[in-house]
Amino acid sequence: MYLGRVPHPAFGIRIPEIVVDPILQAAKDVGTYVTLMLSYNRETAPKRVIESGEPKYMYMGHSGTSIADYISYAKSGARKYAVVVEIEADHVSIMRSVERAIKRITGGGFEEGLSEKDIEFSLKYIREELEEARDAGGVDFITIDTCELVDLTIDRLRDDEVLSRYEELDDGVRRELERVYLDRKFVLASRNIVLELKFDRVKLARCALKLLRSVEYSLRIREIAEEILGRRIGTEIAFDELPGETDEHELFFYLNELRRRGVMPDFVAPNIGFRKREDYDKPLTKLYRKLRALHTVASSMGCYISIHSGSGAHPYSDKGFGVWHVVREATDSMVKYKMSGVFIQLALEVMSRFPRSSKPRRVYEEIYDAVIDHLRKVVEERGPLYSKALEDMLARYRGSRDPREDVFRHYFFVFQCLRDSRGVRWLRNAVVEVFNESEDLRRAYSKEVKALIYRLCRALGYEGTVYRYPLGTEGVGG
Repeated sequence: MYLGRVPHPAFGIRIPEIVVDPILQAAKDVGTYVTLMLSYNRETAPKRVIESGEPKYMYMGHSGTSIADYISYAKSGARKYAVVVEIEADHVSIMRSVERAIKRITGGGFEEGLSEKDIEFSLKYIREELEEARDAGGVDFITIDTCELVDLTIDRLRDDEVLSRYEELDDGVRRELERVYLDRKFVLASRNIVLELKFDRVKLARCALKLLRSVEYSLRIREIAEEILGRRIGTEIAFDELPGETDEHELFFYLNELRRRGVMPDFVAPNIGFRKREDYDKPLTKLYRKLRALHTVASSMGCYISIHSGSGAHPYSDKGFGVWHVVREATDSMVKYKMSGVFIQLALEVMSRFPRSSKPRRVYEEIYDAVIDHLRKVVEERGPLYSKALEDMLARYRGSRDPREDVFRHYFFVFQCLRDSRGVRWLRNAVVEVFNESEDLRRAYSKEVKALIYRLCRALGYEGTVYRYPLGTEGVGG
């Protein structure tokens, strides 16, 4: 069900056959509400894409789990364990390609620019995704990602160039923006902090030119979702994949423009300096100040912060020493925290510890070798997944099968989308099979998943949320 603005964790279920049970057992043990999700385009896709052997669909829905299937597993798991589960469509995106998005989150840089054809294709594909979600029983929550429509070229223009571009906007639009923002001081407060935000003409022009197109399409996606799903759903806006940390003025402008159009998301995901599958390596005082300021902006506008890229360098690093505790303090515990790939990464680590003669170890080694072989081919042929960052990682690779090697921990997901000559995802199937066969593997993995979730929930204050936030008819915090 829709949970509203209650603080809780959100977990990706890339291979639900092995991850749903231990996740929900842990959620029940600690007494927390939980969101189960997959990222649309990247992690999940409609069945026709998942089952297709066409090369253009190589990385779309790379988990091999369809939209219908992850929703089905989430719903059946919730019934099995009597746990309140919110089902989320994560990162419903307007984008050029899934390969470009993957390269962006694996260190390949942010590529700019979308054509009208790209946007038209994305909107059509979003409709197909949400129609499959509806037919599978629906989702309760949607995270909208229009990062590729944010005009980053504005940051590189001189003030006079920005103002010249701003004058080209419709006169009525400019007058209304200036009435709302120009030379006004916005005072925002939360515990032990007061922010004063002021928009001069240049700052206003930069925000408008950079962000308004993204705002409009975020609203369009929300309209499509409500039309297709036919129910009230929660909403989150994702900025986390934009380069550079989120500016407080820009966050306020974006949220206020949504509010002026009658929409306020439940959560917003800014860029706070987190990188996927990397620990936070800057001073914790810096993280606290940035997150505290962004929390103050968001909470003053009626929503809370969602943390993306929540997994660290490996499943036991917890994003770096003290990071989770700083996140809790900076947000007054009113935060949503997302992790996805770590649960598959953890499965591979557990498999790697089994004796060399065992089937779990043999499957792990087959996965490792297949991933490295595929990536070498990508670099050699300059395939769609190619980036200089990938090439550099491969150059540093020295031939071990260590699950924490840079190139493997960033690209292990590849094994889930590799297909044989018949179009069968043989490695993904092998993982499910070995988990079904080996009670020792299931027991060891379940123990590790639960320990990870227990640590997270203790650090972020999620223990006992089911008692502190009683259920309502329209969600807990709605």
